[in-house]
Amino acid sequence: MRKSKPLTFSLYNFLIIAALSAVFLNCSSVKPAASEALKDMLDYAIRLYDDEDYTEAILELEKLTYKSRATEYEDDVLYYLAQSYFKNEQYLLAGDSYKRLVQNLPSTVYRKEAYFQLGLCYYNMSPRYSLDQQYTKLAIDQFQFFIDGFPVPDSATIAEQIAELQSYSSEEKNNPEYQNIFSRLKAKYGVLDTVLKAEKMIRECRNKLARKNYEAANQYITLRAYKAATIYYDEVILSYSDSPYYEQALLEKIDVLVIRKQWDEALETIEKYKARFPDNVDEVEDDHRQILREMRKQERVAVN
Repeated sequence: MRKSKPLTFSLYNFLIIAALSAVFLNCSSVKPAASEALKDMLDYAIRLYDDEDYTEAILELEKLTYKSRATEYEDDVLYYLAQSYFKNEQYLLAGDSYKRLVQNLPSTVYRKEAYFQLGLCYYNMSPRYSLDQQYTKLAIDQFQFFIDGFPVPDSATIAEQIAELQSYSSEEKNNPEYQNIFSRLKAKYGVLDTVLKAEKMIRECRNKLARKNYEAANQYITLRAYKAATIYYDEVILSYSDSPYYEQALLEKIDVLVIRKQWDEALETIEKYKARFPDNVDEVEDDHRQILREMRKQERVAVN
C-alpha cells in the first residue's frame, strides 16, 4: 500500500488561510458600538437587526434589558429584542418579550404592533389540528383583543377619502396640511389591513378547532361510541357554525341520532339543517321520512 505524502508547507498555509477567510466572511460586517454608552450600544444592536444578524442582535439586546430600564430607550430595547426573536423563529421568547414590552410600558409607541405580533407568535406556535390547541386558542384571543382594542373606520370610507385626495392637483398635494391628512389616512388603511389579516387568522384558527372536534366525533363513530360522537358534533354545531365543518357535522349528527333512535332531537336537527341550507334539503329528506315513520310507530304502540 502506498503511503500518502505529507502536506507541503505551502499547501498547509493555503488551507489555514482558506479556513480563516471563511470565518471572517461569516462575521458580521456591522461596525461595533462607538462607545459603551447605552445609545451607542442600542444603535449597534439595531444595525445588527437591520443586517439580519438576529442572533447577534439578541445577544447585544439582552445585555441592554437591565441597563435600559427606566430610560427613554427601554421600549426600543424590548421591541427590537422581541422582533429579533420573532425573525429568528423563537416565538416563545418573542412572545415573552412583546408581553414585557406592553406590560412594562403600556403607553409605548410600539403597543399596537406588539399586540398584533404577540398574536402572530401564538399563531406560529399553533400545531396541527390533532395536537393540543392551547396556542391556537391564545392566538384567537390575542387577535380578537387587537381588533377590539384598535377599531378602524369602514374600509370603503377610507378608500373614498384617499381617492379624493389623490385627485387633487400637484400644487395642493405639496401643501403640508394635505400631506398630514394623507399620511393619517394611509396609516388608518395600514391598520385596517392588519385587522383584516387578524380576522383571517382567527378564521383559520377557528377552522382548526372545528376540525379537531369534527375528527374526534368521527373517531368515536368508528368506536361505535355514538353518544360521545354526538357531544363532539354538537361542539362543532354550537361553537363553529362559520366553519366548513358545520354542514357535515349537522348531517352526521342526524345519522347518529337515527342510530340512537333519538327521534325528536333528530327532527330538530333536520329542521335546523333545512333552515341553514335550504338549497340542500334533499340531503335530509330520506332521514326525515324515516324519522316520521318511526315516530308514528311509537305513537301506535303507545295507543295500544
